[in-house]
Amino acid sequence: MISEESTVIVTGATGGIGLQTARELVGRVRRVIVQGPEPETMVRPALQVLGEGTAEVRYVRCDFESLADVADAADAMTALAAGPIDAVVNNAGVPGAMTRQVTKDEHERTLQVNFLAMVLLTERLLPALADDGRVVNLASATHEMTDLDLADIELERGYDAVRAYARSKLAIILYTRWLADRPAGRGVIPVSLSPGVISTPLLHAMFNIGGVSVRHGADNVLAAVTGPVRAGDYFDDGELVEPSAQARDARLGRALMDYAFGALRPHLS
Repeated sequence: MISEESTVIVTGATGGIGLQTARELVGRVRRVIVQGPEPETMVRPALQVLGEGTAEVRYVRCDFESLADVADAADAMTALAAGPIDAVVNNAGVPGAMTRQVTKDEHERTLQVNFLAMVLLTERLLPALADDGRVVNLASATHEMTDLDLADIELERGYDAVRAYARSKLAIILYTRWLADRPAGRGVIPVSLSPGVISTPLLHAMFNIGGVSVRHGADNVLAAVTGPVRAGDYFDDGELVEPSAQARDARLGRALMDYAFGALRPHLS
């Protein structure tokens, strides 16, 4: 349960929903550890804003395009927490690139940054989570627009920017539900959510539509962090709903995680 003594991690917290979520948390908890891909010198204005709260704020630079970087960041976060971590907000993400890009880890960039890196970070943080710690994973209503073809999960055929993004978000929901079903023994509570149609650079990069304020999205995230939830829940703009049929397919989820753990094996220990 989140309290004034809690430690919370927020990824992708140097702008948009992540920064606004961290801004709300710094007045409620003891320590907020924030992550972004930029050098600390480039995000000092954001860190100064967060420093106006009462919480201790620590910054961990991590490029999710490098899985080795993610593993190191998880270890650094665990050390900075210096005790149980009460919540992890997995907000970091990128839009699908106009043309298919591959990371140095040899994975399609959108899949790695939005999904594989999130899984790796979470799995390495799990031993440090409090018994009732929350894992809040930001997905998207776009997951309903696509399906997941494990035979071509890296989108080597028929790459499309929106499809790449939507599939990464579908994978996030599948992971969340898989994690909820996995015997953890300590009551860790994973949930996923679509924060709403929020006016962020990511939205504008992907879709030619407007959106509501990042404060609205952050409020939805905070509700998942602090409000009543059950492991595996999925929220769409604050409403508890069922995700798509594929997102509820436990067999697909297990197959996806077989792929993910195979891809991440060198960095999991």
